[in-house]
Amino acid sequence: MKSKILVTGATGTTGQYVIEILLEKGADVRAMVRTVDERSKALEKLGVEVVQADFLDLQGLRKALKNVNRAYFLYPFIDHLPKAAGYFAKAAKEQNLELVVSMSQMNVHDATKSPATQNHLIAEDILDWAEIGAVHIRPALFAWNYLGMASPTVKAENKFYFPNPEAKYTIIHPKDIGEVVAEILTAENIQQHIGKRYDLSGSEIYDGKKVTDVIGKVLNKEIEFVPIPVDVWIDAMKKLPTVNEFLAKHLRELSKDIAMDKFNKVTDVVKNITGHEPRTFEEYLTEYKAVFEN
Repeated sequence: MKSKILVTGATGTTGQYVIEILLEKGADVRAMVRTVDERSKALEKLGVEVVQADFLDLQGLRKALKNVNRAYFLYPFIDHLPKAAGYFAKAAKEQNLELVVSMSQMNVHDATKSPATQNHLIAEDILDWAEIGAVHIRPALFAWNYLGMASPTVKAENKFYFPNPEAKYTIIHPKDIGEVVAEILTAENIQQHIGKRYDLSGSEIYDGKKVTDVIGKVLNKEIEFVPIPVDVWIDAMKKLPTVNEFLAKHLRELSKDIAMDKFNKVTDVVKNITGHEPRTFEEYLTEYKAVFEN
């Protein structure tokens, strides 16, 4: 019997990639969305069943998880993740889910002062304790974040401002995350994954200067890297419409971990699960080149 798979965060960046790949595999997909809009309607046109529900509404989660066997748990970057994980775990347990792939982050540790990282730590444990086949993916720095962080000043000044110039870190393409999730969700032998915490990385290590050089290469022009203090960078990030106060607090603490090289590693997880090397940061920027152009 073919598994019915629920994808939460279905209109988000990785959620859309997960659905795209699941459909290519012929999976029976249900998408959970907070808002019915053009994005959700586009999913319906692809043959995806769409259910409107909220992570903090237990009855809504029960509706979304009804008759589901496997799920992708992707909570938005706001507070209250542990509560959402608790509600999701309860509804999933009632439905006897056999597998849940959960989005976490690289370098989850109990000494962190980041509220978001603290939430990921507790959410991982909640989903494990529920015994619903939890698998935790812990991605590196997201390539798509650079669209917001870099494009405004690259367009206006041909400059990229970023703190911690000596720090080294890996950057991951969102399609690699989506493909890893889809492969796990459709795996015949799910026991090989259950209980695992997978660090997902790109294939290269970057610093501020190298990121800037890649942007310049894609745009075929000289871009200047400008190191700035963390406080100045946080103030700039707060001006972006996608950065709320919760995320700003996380970015401040995350920058400390980045400075300590906590994201300075390359893993073989993407290759082992998908069968190919990770996509490059340059590939991602090339896809979204227009974002950096006037």
